Amino acid sequence: MSQPASSRSPFQEGFAALRGEPLLLAAELTWRWCFAFSAWLLALTAAALFLDSLQVSALDRFLLSTLQPTLASTALSHILHGTLLRIVWTKLIVLAGLTLLWCFAAAAGRAASLRNLVALFGGEDRSEDAGWQFRPMFVLHCVRAIWTWTAFGCLIGSVFLGTAMLQPPRAARAAFFYVFGIALSIVFGVVLNWFFGLTPLFCIRNQASAREAVSLTLDFCSRQGGRLFGLTLGFLALRIVWAIAMFLLVLSPTALGKHFAIGWVLLLMYLLSLIYFAGADALKLAQLGAYAALAELDAQPAPEPVPQPELPPPLPVTVIESNPEGIADRLGFA
Repeated sequence: MSQPASSRSPFQEGFAALRGEPLLLAAELTWRWCFAFSAWLLALTAAALFLDSLQVSALDRFLLSTLQPTLASTALSHILHGTLLRIVWTKLIVLAGLTLLWCFAAAAGRAASLRNLVALFGGEDRSEDAGWQFRPMFVLHCVRAIWTWTAFGCLIGSVFLGTAMLQPPRAARAAFFYVFGIALSIVFGVVLNWFFGLTPLFCIRNQASAREAVSLTLDFCSRQGGRLFGLTLGFLALRIVWAIAMFLLVLSPTALGKHFAIGWVLLLMYLLSLIYFAGADALKLAQLGAYAALAELDAQPAPEPVPQPELPPPLPVTVIESNPEGIADRLGFA
């Protein structure tokens, strides 16, 4: 951030923002982990209420206490009989509640992070003008969540339809749903999810509404598409390497099961998982910082060309031949 604007790299500036403002990562982890804790609490509460509504007879308790797979499955089938519609409604209500909770948390948390990033790369005058823009941010995150669920639903629907059409007369239709349905759901889901993840930057940076932020993001992508693609691939590679390394590290405590109790092993694996999530959040924040730095570079005016000195117009040949001494005096060769 201290380098000249023409020589600084957005990739380096993203990590420089983390080093320059350590509280950015703390704020990012706070809102993300608070949402995760609230989501787990909501899911466990819904599960507890559903289990409390089930009626278990004395015979069902006896069959479950035998720990025999056949008898236990018979008891579970009797307990869960007629509860399919209740399970579906419970899942839908929980998912809707989690989606709204995520939209609120992301709108507030992302606005706080982006305001600081905009202040880092745009100067103090930009930070004074940057508002929270909570309503447009909430709308953008709602659109992002709805599109994500839509793409996920199309993916699951394509899998089920392709499986149902595996019979020989419908093999072509099954292949269509397997290839095009699944592939298009993944591609459009990932691309538009990334796009709506970039849009809040311009909502905060330009103090724009949701529709204006979408338009500004489209213009920005059209001008800086190559550099955006390179930054996204770079951070994607880092996240993949981080995920693979931490996956192996999280599984490493299983070798200690012979020397320690299983509870300590699970606790160590849980702590290592928290380190992985913290690193993944740090990379995500660095990626947003790189996008903010690139947006500032894109907003700078192009340097104006230096005007060249105008040469005197050439004299006709007849004038030179008729008065060579005067031309020599004019050019300074006298």
